[in-house]
Amino acid sequence: MLTLSRRFALTALSALALVACGAAGDNVSAAGNGDAAASTDGELGHIIGSADAPITIIEYASPTCPACKYFHESVKPTLEEKFISTGKVRFIFREYPLNEIDVAAYAMARCAGEDKFFDVLDDLFENQDGIRFAAQNGVVKTTLSAIGQRHGIADAAAFDACLANGDIRKALADTYATSEKWGVEGTPTFIIDGVKQNFQGEYTTAEGFVKQIEAKLAAKGAE
Repeated sequence: MLTLSRRFALTALSALALVACGAAGDNVSAAGNGDAAASTDGELGHIIGSADAPITIIEYASPTCPACKYFHESVKPTLEEKFISTGKVRFIFREYPLNEIDVAAYAMARCAGEDKFFDVLDDLFENQDGIRFAAQNGVVKTTLSAIGQRHGIADAAAFDACLANGDIRKALADTYATSEKWGVEGTPTFIIDGVKQNFQGEYTTAEGFVKQIEAKLAAKGAE
């Protein structure tokens, strides 16, 4: 599965501009000491699952990344059924924009409200091909605005207001800044109890991801 890789400078979040790119490494790397390391990021992100879950998974993702779409449609539902809904995994989604379309999409999702964030995200992934096609033809704002209308953002003016909202831009920048600590360079990237895991190997399938999480739960005596 192809992993998209780009460096998106923090300053671009206010200007909505794509600025640079870089390649994600293939190695899994430790970043601190398990849960203690993960907790230092605070509560930034969009959270589902029990606060008392023995394992925390943080995902950095982009709505225009095909690999992220694949994960959310083909892998994450299994994780939700087996681990998140059963209190074994706490899942934190963090925005990692690869381009200005992502920034606009994430601003819109935040504007819709936290209770609708994952609904908007699902809509963005479901319509990813259409968004990419719209971008190629110069009508992406119209396409994103139409998605926003389905989730309570009334019209193009309301959509523009979301993009111009300074609080939202700061929240996106603060969330993106956490990726620097982990060395995130591509999407999707996972931080599983303080260990960075790129989207490769067993982590690219529902069966493989489940196997890895079950092993981690067993090691904690939390099967």
